[in-house]
Amino acid sequence: MAYSSRTRDVERYYDSLYLWSQITNRFRAFSSVEEYMIHRPLRDAETGEYSDRVVHRLIQRAVADAGPIEALDAGCGYGGTCLDLHGALGGRWLGVTINRRQYQIARRNAEAMGVGDRVSFAHTSYDSPLPCRFNLVFGIESLIHSATPAATIANLAGSLLQGGRFIVVDDMPVEPIPPQYTDALAGFKRMWHCPVMPAAGQWAQHLEAAGCAVEDIRDLSGLMSPRSEAEVVAELAVIARRRRWRDLVGLRMVADAQIGGLLLERLTREGASQYAMIVARKR
Repeated sequence: MAYSSRTRDVERYYDSLYLWSQITNRFRAFSSVEEYMIHRPLRDAETGEYSDRVVHRLIQRAVADAGPIEALDAGCGYGGTCLDLHGALGGRWLGVTINRRQYQIARRNAEAMGVGDRVSFAHTSYDSPLPCRFNLVFGIESLIHSATPAATIANLAGSLLQGGRFIVVDDMPVEPIPPQYTDALAGFKRMWHCPVMPAAGQWAQHLEAAGCAVEDIRDLSGLMSPRSEAEVVAELAVIARRRRWRDLVGLRMVADAQIGGLLLERLTREGASQYAMIVARKR
Protein backbone atom coordinates (compact mmCIF):
# COMPACT_ATOMS: atom_id res chain seq x y z
CA MET A 1 0.00 0.00 0.00
CA ALA A 2 1.41 3.39 -0.98
CA TYR A 3 1.38 5.84 1.93
CA SER A 4 1.54 9.61 1.89
CA SER A 5 4.14 11.26 4.12
CA ARG A 6 1.26 12.41 6.31
CA THR A 7 0.01 8.85 6.78
CA ARG A 8 3.52 7.56 7.53
CA ASP A 9 3.87 10.26 10.17
CA VAL A 10 0.71 9.10 11.97
CA GLU A 11 1.87 5.48 11.70
CA ARG A 12 5.21 6.40 13.33
CA TYR A 13 3.28 8.22 16.04
CA TYR A 14 1.41 5.03 16.93
CA ASP A 15 4.61 2.99 16.72
CA SER A 16 6.18 5.30 19.31
CA LEU A 17 3.22 4.87 21.65
CA TYR A 18 3.43 1.10 21.20
CA LEU A 19 7.14 1.13 22.08
CA TRP A 20 6.43 3.16 25.21
CA SER A 21 3.70 0.72 26.25
CA GLN A 22 6.23 -2.08 25.95
CA ILE A 23 8.83 -0.27 28.05
CA THR A 24 6.42 0.78 30.79
CA ASN A 25 4.90 -2.70 31.00
CA ARG A 26 8.30 -4.43 30.90
CA PHE A 27 7.75 -5.81 27.42
CA ARG A 28 4.51 -7.60 28.25
CA ALA A 29 2.00 -5.11 26.85
CA PHE A 30 -0.13 -6.61 24.07
CA SER A 31 1.56 -10.00 24.51
CA SER A 32 -1.57 -11.85 25.64
CA VAL A 33 -4.70 -12.55 23.64
CA GLU A 34 -7.48 -10.20 24.70
CA GLU A 35 -9.58 -7.25 23.58
CA TYR A 36 -7.26 -4.26 23.60
CA MET A 37 -9.08 -0.93 23.64
CA ILE A 38 -7.45 2.47 23.88
CA HIS A 39 -10.56 4.65 24.13
CA ARG A 40 -11.30 7.40 26.59
CA PRO A 41 -12.85 5.96 29.76
CA LEU A 42 -16.30 7.32 30.56
CA ARG A 43 -18.64 7.01 33.51
CA ASP A 44 -21.79 5.03 32.79
CA ALA A 45 -24.69 7.27 33.80
CA GLU A 46 -26.80 4.21 34.72
CA THR A 47 -24.33 1.99 36.59
CA GLY A 48 -21.62 4.41 37.69
CA GLU A 49 -18.92 2.21 36.15
CA TYR A 50 -15.90 4.14 34.81
CA SER A 51 -14.66 2.21 31.80
CA ASP A 52 -13.41 2.36 28.20
CA ARG A 53 -16.33 0.08 27.30
CA VAL A 54 -18.96 2.72 28.02
CA VAL A 55 -18.63 4.14 24.51
CA HIS A 56 -19.36 0.66 23.15
CA ARG A 57 -22.62 0.56 25.06
CA LEU A 58 -23.57 3.92 23.58
CA ILE A 59 -22.93 2.55 20.10
CA GLN A 60 -24.97 -0.57 20.90
CA ARG A 61 -27.94 1.59 21.86
CA ALA A 62 -27.60 3.68 18.71
CA VAL A 63 -27.79 0.60 16.44
CA ALA A 64 -30.28 -1.47 18.45
CA ASP A 65 -32.68 -1.54 15.50
CA ALA A 66 -30.05 -2.28 12.84
CA GLY A 67 -30.65 -6.00 12.39
CA PRO A 68 -27.69 -8.18 11.33
CA ILE A 69 -24.59 -6.01 11.69
CA GLU A 70 -22.12 -5.50 8.86
CA ALA A 71 -19.71 -3.00 10.39
CA LEU A 72 -16.60 -1.04 9.53
CA ASP A 73 -14.35 0.35 12.26
CA ALA A 74 -12.47 3.19 10.55
CA GLY A 75 -9.22 3.36 12.48
CA CYS A 76 -9.58 0.23 14.60
CA GLY A 77 -6.33 0.36 16.55
CA TYR A 78 -5.66 -3.03 18.15
CA GLY A 79 -9.12 -4.29 17.23
CA GLY A 80 -10.68 -4.21 20.69
CA THR A 81 -13.90 -2.50 19.65
CA CYS A 82 -14.62 -4.94 16.82
CA LEU A 83 -13.96 -7.91 19.11
CA ASP A 84 -15.99 -6.53 22.02
CA LEU A 85 -18.98 -5.41 19.95
CA HIS A 86 -19.01 -8.63 17.96
CA GLY A 87 -19.40 -10.45 21.26
CA ALA A 88 -22.34 -8.22 22.14
CA LEU A 89 -24.06 -7.88 18.75
CA GLY A 90 -22.81 -10.68 16.52
CA GLY A 91 -22.61 -9.93 12.82
CA ARG A 92 -19.49 -9.30 10.75
CA TRP A 93 -16.88 -6.67 11.53
CA LEU A 94 -13.99 -5.22 9.56
CA GLY A 95 -11.42 -2.97 11.20
CA VAL A 96 -8.91 -0.95 9.19
CA THR A 97 -5.72 0.60 10.53
CA ILE A 98 -2.71 2.26 8.92
CA ASN A 99 -0.41 0.80 11.56
CA ARG A 100 1.04 -2.59 10.65
CA ARG A 101 1.72 -3.61 14.25
CA GLN A 102 -1.85 -2.83 15.30
CA TYR A 103 -3.12 -4.83 12.34
CA GLN A 104 -0.98 -7.84 13.24
CA ILE A 105 -2.04 -7.85 16.89
CA ALA A 106 -5.73 -7.40 16.02
CA ARG A 107 -5.66 -10.22 13.47
CA ARG A 108 -3.77 -12.54 15.84
CA ASN A 109 -6.30 -12.00 18.60
CA ALA A 110 -9.33 -12.52 16.36
CA GLU A 111 -7.90 -15.81 15.14
CA ALA A 112 -6.96 -16.93 18.65
CA MET A 113 -10.47 -16.15 19.88
CA GLY A 114 -11.96 -18.23 17.08
CA VAL A 115 -13.78 -15.35 15.40
CA GLY A 116 -11.42 -14.67 12.50
CA ASP A 117 -14.15 -15.55 9.99
CA ARG A 118 -16.47 -12.89 11.44
CA VAL A 119 -14.05 -10.24 12.72
CA SER A 120 -11.35 -9.32 10.23
CA PHE A 121 -8.80 -6.57 9.87
CA ALA A 122 -6.99 -4.82 7.03
CA HIS A 123 -3.77 -2.84 6.96
CA THR A 124 -5.02 0.13 5.00
CA SER A 125 -6.19 3.72 5.32
CA TYR A 126 -9.78 4.77 5.87
CA ASP A 127 -9.22 7.08 2.90
CA SER A 128 -8.59 4.11 0.58
CA PRO A 129 -11.34 2.37 -1.44
CA LEU A 130 -13.25 -0.07 0.76
CA PRO A 131 -13.91 -3.69 -0.24
CA CYS A 132 -17.62 -4.04 0.57
CA ARG A 133 -20.75 -2.36 1.90
CA PHE A 134 -21.79 -1.89 5.51
CA ASN A 135 -24.83 -0.93 7.56
CA LEU A 136 -22.63 0.58 10.28
CA VAL A 137 -19.53 2.73 9.83
CA PHE A 138 -17.89 4.29 12.85
CA GLY A 139 -14.69 5.92 14.03
CA ILE A 140 -13.71 6.31 17.68
CA GLU A 141 -10.89 8.79 18.31
CA SER A 142 -9.48 8.06 14.86
CA LEU A 143 -11.03 10.38 12.28
CA ILE A 144 -9.47 13.30 14.15
CA HIS A 145 -6.19 12.39 12.39
CA SER A 146 -7.66 12.99 8.93
CA ALA A 147 -5.98 15.76 6.95
CA THR A 148 -9.05 16.01 4.69
CA PRO A 149 -12.11 15.29 6.87
CA ALA A 150 -14.69 16.02 4.15
CA ALA A 151 -13.00 13.56 1.77
CA THR A 152 -12.62 10.98 4.53
CA ILE A 153 -16.31 11.15 5.42
CA ALA A 154 -17.31 11.00 1.75
CA ASN A 155 -15.17 7.90 1.18
CA LEU A 156 -16.54 6.09 4.23
CA ALA A 157 -20.13 7.12 3.55
CA GLY A 158 -19.76 5.76 0.03
CA SER A 159 -19.52 2.26 1.51
CA LEU A 160 -22.60 2.73 3.71
CA LEU A 161 -25.87 1.10 2.72
CA GLN A 162 -29.05 3.16 2.59
CA GLY A 163 -30.45 3.40 6.09
CA GLY A 164 -27.10 2.46 7.62
CA ARG A 165 -25.63 4.48 10.45
CA PHE A 166 -22.44 6.52 10.55
CA ILE A 167 -21.11 7.23 14.06
CA VAL A 168 -18.26 9.57 14.93
CA VAL A 169 -16.93 9.68 18.50
CA ASP A 170 -14.09 12.13 19.03
CA ASP A 171 -12.69 15.27 20.60
CA MET A 172 -14.10 18.39 18.95
CA PRO A 173 -13.32 22.04 19.73
CA VAL A 174 -16.19 24.37 20.47
CA GLU A 175 -17.10 27.11 17.99
CA PRO A 176 -15.77 29.70 18.32
CA ILE A 177 -12.80 28.65 20.41
CA PRO A 178 -12.26 31.12 23.28
CA PRO A 179 -9.14 33.20 22.44
CA GLN A 180 -7.34 32.23 25.66
CA TYR A 181 -7.33 28.58 24.54
CA THR A 182 -6.13 28.95 20.95
CA ASP A 183 -2.50 28.19 21.87
CA ALA A 184 -3.46 25.10 23.88
CA LEU A 185 -5.61 23.86 21.00
CA ALA A 186 -2.82 24.43 18.47
CA GLY A 187 -0.35 22.62 20.73
CA PHE A 188 -2.68 19.67 21.16
CA LYS A 189 -3.31 19.37 17.42
CA ARG A 190 0.40 19.46 16.65
CA MET A 191 1.37 16.93 19.33
CA TRP A 192 -1.42 14.49 18.55
CA HIS A 193 -1.01 14.82 14.77
CA CYS A 194 -4.49 16.22 14.16
CA PRO A 195 -4.06 18.80 11.39
CA VAL A 196 -7.70 19.90 11.13
CA MET A 197 -9.78 18.67 14.12
CA PRO A 198 -13.28 19.70 13.04
CA ALA A 199 -15.87 20.98 15.48
CA ALA A 200 -19.11 19.02 15.87
CA GLY A 201 -20.94 21.34 13.48
CA GLN A 202 -18.27 20.82 10.83
CA TRP A 203 -18.43 17.03 11.15
CA ALA A 204 -22.20 17.30 10.80
CA GLN A 205 -21.82 19.36 7.61
CA HIS A 206 -19.44 16.78 6.13
CA LEU A 207 -21.88 13.98 6.96
CA GLU A 208 -24.81 15.84 5.42
CA ALA A 209 -22.76 16.57 2.28
CA ALA A 210 -21.98 12.84 2.03
CA GLY A 211 -25.68 11.92 2.03
CA CYS A 212 -26.16 11.21 5.73
CA ALA A 213 -28.87 12.81 7.86
CA VAL A 214 -27.56 13.71 11.32
CA GLU A 215 -29.86 12.23 13.96
CA ASP A 216 -28.07 13.16 17.16
CA ILE A 217 -25.07 15.08 18.49
CA ARG A 218 -24.35 14.22 22.11
CA ASP A 219 -21.72 15.85 24.30
CA LEU A 220 -20.13 13.11 26.43
CA SER A 221 -17.71 15.43 28.23
CA GLY A 222 -19.72 15.25 31.43
CA LEU A 223 -18.95 11.52 31.65
CA MET A 224 -15.19 12.21 31.76
CA SER A 225 -12.91 12.96 34.73
CA PRO A 226 -10.24 15.43 33.59
CA ARG A 227 -7.55 16.32 36.12
CA SER A 228 -7.43 19.65 37.90
CA GLU A 229 -5.26 22.47 36.61
CA ALA A 230 -2.83 21.96 39.49
CA GLU A 231 -2.44 18.28 38.56
CA VAL A 232 -1.96 19.14 34.88
CA VAL A 233 0.73 21.73 35.67
CA ALA A 234 2.56 19.31 37.96
CA GLU A 235 2.51 16.55 35.36
CA LEU A 236 3.74 18.91 32.64
CA ALA A 237 6.72 19.76 34.86
CA VAL A 238 7.53 16.06 35.32
CA ILE A 239 7.44 15.48 31.55
CA ALA A 240 9.67 18.50 30.95
CA ARG A 241 12.29 17.14 33.39
CA ARG A 242 12.31 13.73 31.73
CA ARG A 243 12.01 14.94 28.17
CA ARG A 244 15.72 15.35 27.39
CA TRP A 245 16.63 11.70 27.87
CA ARG A 246 13.46 10.50 26.17
CA ASP A 247 14.26 12.62 23.12
CA LEU A 248 17.80 11.23 23.06
CA VAL A 249 16.54 7.64 22.90
CA GLY A 250 14.00 8.34 20.18
CA LEU A 251 10.89 8.82 22.31
CA ARG A 252 10.13 12.42 21.38
CA MET A 253 6.66 11.50 20.13
CA VAL A 254 5.84 9.89 23.48
CA ALA A 255 6.51 13.13 25.36
CA ASP A 256 4.52 14.99 22.71
CA ALA A 257 1.59 12.61 23.16
CA GLN A 258 1.65 13.02 26.94
CA ILE A 259 1.78 16.81 26.72
CA GLY A 260 -0.97 16.80 24.10
CA GLY A 261 -3.15 14.67 26.34
CA LEU A 262 -2.71 17.09 29.22
CA LEU A 263 -3.54 20.05 27.00
CA LEU A 264 -6.68 18.21 25.89
CA GLU A 265 -7.68 17.61 29.51
CA ARG A 266 -7.32 21.36 30.12
CA LEU A 267 -9.39 22.20 27.04
CA THR A 268 -12.12 19.73 28.00
CA ARG A 269 -12.25 20.78 31.63
CA GLU A 270 -12.58 24.44 30.64
CA GLY A 271 -15.28 23.76 28.04
CA ALA A 272 -13.11 24.70 25.06
CA SER A 273 -13.34 21.17 23.65
CA GLN A 274 -15.96 18.45 23.92
CA TYR A 275 -15.86 14.69 23.62
CA ALA A 276 -18.87 14.14 21.41
CA MET A 277 -20.78 11.38 19.65
CA ILE A 278 -22.49 12.12 16.34
CA VAL A 279 -25.01 9.64 14.92
CA ALA A 280 -26.13 9.96 11.30
CA ARG A 281 -28.14 7.76 8.94
CA LYS A 282 -27.50 7.26 5.21
CA ARG A 283 -30.36 8.64 3.16
